[in-house]
Amino acid sequence: MPELETKTMLFSFIKLIAYPLFRALFSVEHEGVENVPEDGAVIIAGNHPSYLDPLLVGLPIKRTIRFMAWDALFKVPVLGQIIKAIGAFPVDIRKGRGEAAFREALRVLESGAALGIFPEGQRSEQAAMGELRTGVARLAIESGAPIVPVTIGGATRAWPKWKLLPRSAKIIVRYHEPIRLSEEERAANRDNREFHQQVMQRVAASINRSLTPAIRGAESVERWYQQPPSHIRSYEWAPLIATLIATLVAIRRGTFGAHWLGLFLPPAIYYLYLMADLTLIKPARLSKWVRNSMPIWLILAWHYPLTRALAAPAGDRNDLLLVATLAAFFPFFYEDYYSLQKFVRGAVVSYYSSLAILLALPHGLGTLVAVLGFITIFVLWYRVIYRKLIAAVMLAAAASAVILSGEPKTPLLVYLALSFATILYLQTFITIAYDIRRAGNVTLK
Repeated sequence: MPELETKTMLFSFIKLIAYPLFRALFSVEHEGVENVPEDGAVIIAGNHPSYLDPLLVGLPIKRTIRFMAWDALFKVPVLGQIIKAIGAFPVDIRKGRGEAAFREALRVLESGAALGIFPEGQRSEQAAMGELRTGVARLAIESGAPIVPVTIGGATRAWPKWKLLPRSAKIIVRYHEPIRLSEEERAANRDNREFHQQVMQRVAASINRSLTPAIRGAESVERWYQQPPSHIRSYEWAPLIATLIATLVAIRRGTFGAHWLGLFLPPAIYYLYLMADLTLIKPARLSKWVRNSMPIWLILAWHYPLTRALAAPAGDRNDLLLVATLAAFFPFFYEDYYSLQKFVRGAVVSYYSSLAILLALPHGLGTLVAVLGFITIFVLWYRVIYRKLIAAVMLAAAASAVILSGEPKTPLLVYLALSFATILYLQTFITIAYDIRRAGNVTLK
């Protein structure tokens, strides 16, 4: 088998394994793939924020990309053999030492293949691209190949420089419109260094149009994680209101004496935690995530004691409801901080409202339909990552529970209507406030 076919098959096999893995771990999205020619010589030039970049760039491209890689990587056991096997070739990044790699890159282009290159010459810090090495411009002039600038946004958060292991983050790879040099430009500027710089400025400008907003947004999120904790938000008072109402109902129904401890203890622990978060816990990514998710954990811990005190049905298939609700949290590792807050607020509203309806219209699946219905509509309405998969899982879970239940189906329409009402509440009263806060934090200097 020819060597090129072997490299192509190996590269395709690696992409077959990496694509679903990257989608799950890093939530990778690719935009503008149609800007990469399906055949013929092309130079794919991008920023270089992480170790993942060659795979990130090559995943959706159906053709093999020959990447120019730092020569030191070829000396690393196993990694060196892999990158060499898939067609990468070494470049000495020291000044004045790259001519051998330049000649190899030119041979790649003259053969009609795709060349991948990171013109910064090394992994970049979290910053917009500035002055770039001019090898890309020289290759375009010599070969006539178009240059497709590529922006890799979010990879710095996924695998920060000097960190041993990656972490979850949303990554967007954008392929921009090709930069093509005319025959006249190539002939007149073969040795014109000023023109070479101008071409690289066009490459940098294309990349930075998408990169700069991504960097600014990531920086604002990191700054927000370091900010002092928020005051007690309005939806965080919901457990206190629920406790007061449940106490009155329990006294009236004669269940208070037997269930007062289960009624009071979970919310008491919750509010002690909130006090600790406001006064003792150091602001950080983890503390912010715990604070945002704590209302959901309270619901999971408090549901049975609360429904027993209310003498209301605890619900059928709560195991299904628990698993589905926790699974719905997964996409918010990739979404922004404000979307998570909005989701938690809506989940709190739909849950406690469903308990209020249970008092008048008891049904074993009422809470399940209200919460899963809310999650389904939320992820579709706000276009959350993995929304189609989440919506399908939620609908399947709710439908199977309803079909297998022997209770009347008509009352569940009230709980389904609650799901829509919760989305209407979020969209009417909450979204504008969150959008203003997000915009204000993103533009902070």
